[in-house]
Amino acid sequence: MEPLTKRILAIVVIAVVGVGIGLAVWIFVAPYQWSAKDCPGAPSDITEDQIIRIGVIGDTERLHGESALWAAQLAAYEINTAGGVVVNGKRYYYGITSENSDEANPVLDITKGVSAATRLINYKRVQFATGGFRTEAFLAYRDYFMDAKIPFINTGASTSTFCKSVLDNYDKYKYFFQNNPINSTALAIELIKLIISTAAVQTALSAGALNMTRFSFMRENLAWTAEFSDMMIEALTNNTSFNLTYTGINIAIPQDVSETEMASYWSQINDNHTQIVIPIISGEAGLIFTTSYYDAKPKCIPIGINVMSQDAEYWTLTGGKCEYGVTLEALLRTNKTSKTISMWDAYQARYGTSPIYTGTGSYDAIYLFHYAINASQSFNPDTIVTTLEGLNKTNPLEGASGFAAFDKSHCIIEGWPYGTALAVQWYNQTKRLVPGVGIYPSGFYSLAAGAPPFGELIGMEDLRLPDWGIWSS
Repeated sequence: MEPLTKRILAIVVIAVVGVGIGLAVWIFVAPYQWSAKDCPGAPSDITEDQIIRIGVIGDTERLHGESALWAAQLAAYEINTAGGVVVNGKRYYYGITSENSDEANPVLDITKGVSAATRLINYKRVQFATGGFRTEAFLAYRDYFMDAKIPFINTGASTSTFCKSVLDNYDKYKYFFQNNPINSTALAIELIKLIISTAAVQTALSAGALNMTRFSFMRENLAWTAEFSDMMIEALTNNTSFNLTYTGINIAIPQDVSETEMASYWSQINDNHTQIVIPIISGEAGLIFTTSYYDAKPKCIPIGINVMSQDAEYWTLTGGKCEYGVTLEALLRTNKTSKTISMWDAYQARYGTSPIYTGTGSYDAIYLFHYAINASQSFNPDTIVTTLEGLNKTNPLEGASGFAAFDKSHCIIEGWPYGTALAVQWYNQTKRLVPGVGIYPSGFYSLAAGAPPFGELIGMEDLRLPDWGIWSS
């Protein structure tokens, strides 16, 4: 099935045929047999004992898990074609396998994630793992990897609980690392910086006529989004840079939200003279959020997180109704690091589309495991953990999405050039990088906001406000 067709089906098909699951029992005559077919770019005559077994868990039938799997395969291909890795005199190659957790499904069944995890651990015998996406699902299956002492690099779920557990129960959770995205606390900090700086710059550019201060939320009705919005309100309304005004509107939208419901939400947003609406949407509700915004034309601009808008085919999926919305994204084709553009181009050439944040995190995760194995000359999970813990600000590992440096909770350190998001806006059929003052180098606007005179990233353009205007006060 073509990638675009898969995306359309993943978004359109909301009704799910329920299958009653009682106790899942698997009976296997023998464990999964690994071979060269699992190792992109490896020689065809390698034996199973030469394969480093890495599992990717995620919703591989949707954009989120698909990108994670493809990027892991790309990284493995690059390493394997370069000769793999030599450990104690023996050459090894990276094998990639996956299991579908179905966790991006609007109707979540966490037993599917648990089944996917136990299959990777018991049947496919993975030594390392990466993936994750929906908090509720990940909470249900992460412990299976921890109990099996399998180093796991999270590339999809942002809830701060996961990193906090490393501090609270190190012996059990030390095998967990948060590579991408940065945890929800750090992500909220970056979004706060983006909203404050954007509001301040736009107000200054209008010579005060715009006075862009009023904000509201529209978020998925999920645990992580409630935590996320709560963290943001105090910082946006009480800071030393540019105080905004909270309208009190914090709409929790259901996963299967209808067009009629969305229309009523936009009416509520507009009636309160909202100038900035902050979406916090990781799933398929992001599509109807975008198209209904364009149809309703409320006098505000969306600035927040809408994972669906990261899709390279989003202009087509929305029928061109995705203009003006701004979302934080892990990567775009720009010089974030010296590896970013080459990774972006290789992914696009191989799969005919561009990666989303789960993909960039997965790509870097394979290279992190490669680094730890090569540096330690070991596959021992405790040794791998210790080696990854050695990556810090004085000894980071350059990846495609930033420089990997971990704090004591095993979370990627927030801030340029480590764990940093980019602000991206759709306009005239193209995703465009826009200024993110205080987050990453933003040229003239850094000077305007009193920040150091950073140079611009490749391809940066001015933010565009909707052509139907926003409220002036």
